[in-house]
Amino acid sequence: MTRLPIRPLGRLLGALSPELAAELARFLATRPMGRSRRPDPEGAVPVTFRFGLAGLRWGEQGPRVLALHGWQGRASQFRGLGERLAARGYQLIALDAPAHGRSPGREADPVVFADALQEVAAELGPLHAVVGHSMGGASALLALSRGLDAVRTVAIAAPAGLAGVLARMSRGLGLPEPARRRFFEKMHRRTGLAPEALDIDQLAARIAQPMLVVHDHDDAVIPFDDARRIARATQGELLATRGLGHRAVLHDAAVLEHVAGFIDTRAA
Repeated sequence: MTRLPIRPLGRLLGALSPELAAELARFLATRPMGRSRRPDPEGAVPVTFRFGLAGLRWGEQGPRVLALHGWQGRASQFRGLGERLAARGYQLIALDAPAHGRSPGREADPVVFADALQEVAAELGPLHAVVGHSMGGASALLALSRGLDAVRTVAIAAPAGLAGVLARMSRGLGLPEPARRRFFEKMHRRTGLAPEALDIDQLAARIAQPMLVVHDHDDAVIPFDDARRIARATQGELLATRGLGHRAVLHDAAVLEHVAGFIDTRAA
């Protein structure tokens, strides 16, 4: 199948109808495509929460760690971390975000992700740590700023703010300025928050947990500078890698050992 030239189409549609182009961008930004329903990895226990959200659990007992994947991700991406934490006497509960995996829904956004974290945390009880990858990391930061209680936090390949994500998406779609403004307005109405409000510089004052920020210099999805911003704003530790990109950083043995060691305060 021939791939459509997205930027020229977005530029043309934006010139003809900024409103229609903005609505297309909103649709793409909130409707995950190709929902993954792969078999659960060996050793993971499926769990379902009272509001219908689903996930996977590694470990039978011990302090609880709650993890959330990124856009179009899935709970099984945390298998490596889950196995390591279970071996250290922890439980890792990885959530399938709304409209992802086995969880219900057709649309989502960072605020919906954060709401899901808070709903599940209320059901699970005290959390030892929260871990988020990509948009899941940004949503974890939002949830923490709104009172999600955890002893430690890990943000992996996370954006420093929603406005930057939407700006990069607008450029990728070739949206002219009028269409870009309407796109931002639509996301504001959907989430109830201006994109600029979902920025680490706005959230950090309400985040007190020790923070580990993991990011690869060669991440083509989220710029490495976003990691610097998160680490600086939260006074967190920055673990920088090279050659892993945006997703492989979740599966690198050295990274996972470092993350598990940061979470495992009992080993200190």
